[in-house]
Amino acid sequence: MIFVYAFFKFGWAYRLYNYVAILVGATPPAKEMDTPDAKAHALRVGRLCEVAGLHFNRGQRAFFFALGYLGWFISPWLLMITSVTVAAVMWRRQFASDSRSAVVGD
Repeated sequence: MIFVYAFFKFGWAYRLYNYVAILVGATPPAKEMDTPDAKAHALRVGRLCEVAGLHFNRGQRAFFFALGYLGWFISPWLLMITSVTVAAVMWRRQFASDSRSAVVGD
């Protein structure tokens, strides 16, 4: 079930990123960048990209936790250990990584 969930999240994110690419291609010319329509278009593209990223992240997290779930086949204790390990690795990568520092400018 976890892999099915991840599959659909990735598939939906892929589709939304295609919509983003189409909307980027439909961006008004630079000479119209200060018009209300151009600003509204930029906001729509940004919101759609945000939604696509949200679905992609959920699919990726499901995939990672599915790897931790494999511990269940050996023992409930290993399930707990692998789940905590996956959560710790994901936390570190999201909140204490070099890539995060590069993005937020730490």
